[in-house]
Amino acid sequence: MHQLILASFLLVFSLSAQAQALLLNDLKAQNAVQLTVDELRQQMPSAKVVNRTEAGSTRRWSNDQDGTFIASSDSRGSTGRQSQGKGTWHIGDNGTYCVTLEWKTSSENWCRYIFKIEDKYYGVSSIANGRAKAYEFEFAK
Repeated sequence: MHQLILASFLLVFSLSAQAQALLLNDLKAQNAVQLTVDELRQQMPSAKVVNRTEAGSTRRWSNDQDGTFIASSDSRGSTGRQSQGKGTWHIGDNGTYCVTLEWKTSSENWCRYIFKIEDKYYGVSSIANGRAKAYEFEFAK
């Protein structure tokens, strides 16, 4: 009985977490402000970055002035083991924050338009698609 209750709770919690995934339309409804190219170029060099993935992993890195970084991930949602990867970053002329990351077993290459709501940041892959998923970021100096 106890296991059944626990399983039910986990299912409801999982569905609730999925239902709370933000989309570009949600950001716009909350009057999110898109960062400009100039704002990104001022904020991103030397920024400490925390990024949360859809699978639940938390990744951290610091944007070095030379456009490189070393990232770490708690790998929740996949292996559950700490991992590290090397990456590069740049600001695209179209106002995107772009990252290439080489993990031990996979690679990433993406660009995100960055939006701010109060003290939270979100990145989306498209500003034309209201259903584009919003990924949570933290940027600090």
